[in-house]
Amino acid sequence: MLIEPGYLILILLVVLLTIGIPIAYVLGITAMLMIFLDPAVMPMIMGLIPFGGANNYLLVAALLFMIAGEVMNQGKIAEKLIAFASSLVGHIRGGLAHVNILTSLFFSEISGTATSDAAAIGSVMIPQMKKRGYSAAFAAAVTSTSATMAIIVPPSLNLILYAYVANASIAELFAAGILPGFLVCFLLVMTAYGLAVWKGYPTEGKFNFSRVLDTGKDAALPLTLPILILFGILGGIFTATEAGAVAALWAILMASLFYRTLTWENFLDTLRISGKRSAMLMFIVATSTLLGWYLTNQRIPQDIAMAILGISDNYWVILLAINVFFLLAGTIVHGTPAILMLVPIFLPLADQLGIDRVHFGLIVTINLGIGQQTPPVASVVLITCSIARITIMQIIPPLMWFIGTMLIALLLINVFPAISLWLPSVLLG
Repeated sequence: MLIEPGYLILILLVVLLTIGIPIAYVLGITAMLMIFLDPAVMPMIMGLIPFGGANNYLLVAALLFMIAGEVMNQGKIAEKLIAFASSLVGHIRGGLAHVNILTSLFFSEISGTATSDAAAIGSVMIPQMKKRGYSAAFAAAVTSTSATMAIIVPPSLNLILYAYVANASIAELFAAGILPGFLVCFLLVMTAYGLAVWKGYPTEGKFNFSRVLDTGKDAALPLTLPILILFGILGGIFTATEAGAVAALWAILMASLFYRTLTWENFLDTLRISGKRSAMLMFIVATSTLLGWYLTNQRIPQDIAMAILGISDNYWVILLAINVFFLLAGTIVHGTPAILMLVPIFLPLADQLGIDRVHFGLIVTINLGIGQQTPPVASVVLITCSIARITIMQIIPPLMWFIGTMLIALLLINVFPAISLWLPSVLLG
């Protein structure tokens, strides 16, 4: 080849993404072109490698958790969680912002994806916040950043994919995401409170314990779902995939029998949406596996690792470089393909530095989550802007405050690995 394979791959990825080709096709086209141009590689592997990559039992869990989250969305379960969150934190200055964040934490433990969280919570909370005098940009920024908790706390789709790529324990990753998720939630609440005091946003009345009990009864069933998932997986009762099946079944029973908010028509919509998302996911997995195989075949991950190690031999400098890389990658590539494509490249470097694979999974996930709050990808931001009926430029000023908060959380998680690793060590020994 006239150009080094690594540089040619980078050029192809940038050009194809720039002209607007979907990421799954970008990965597949790039991989196939490189294989055709390389006489040392047999083209027949283009049919074998993608199938092997997508043929993984763990990936079934992603579909099942998507069904569970979409059932809760279609069944209007988010409204019950919002009422409960309002009874707990609505009396604080900027009450609806705190309700938004706390509800996102509750719903994150069910949905597993930031986009589902933003759509379900945002469609209810953003109009309510606007009615109560909050700016549309502030309401959208709160919703967008708090939805990021869905990819940190279990059953995070990103953590499931990371476990698949890194050959890490899904139980340990789920346990590791709990404390970072609560840390992000706390810091977002503190930021929202500071901005609410500055802007003079209202409270939602006085604290009423009887209201907490009433709304808590209504929200009790949905809140059993994350508990069921966690205790089932951490207790060794079922695998992550079996947990997905249990979660989907329990969500269907709750929405259809207990609350009677899920109709047959809604259920068919749920299956259609979840099936479509699952097909997209599997296509991305297949094409990224092919590109990942070629990268490994050309020893490109090792070359990148050596280049980064060449910057410095200081642990913190290298860790900073890795964080910056994933943060920037998150701004231009969605979390799913970024994990599938980039983690295999950087995992050997993380191992060489002595970074625990579970801890590294949280570092990668949070970086990508923050990166996806900024254009050009910014899928969650686009959803909340659409609901709030504002432009990307309007959301940026308040969004920067919350992104800064999440960067503080990321810094703490990098510097203090125990935030991620303490709970898995206690629960799983």
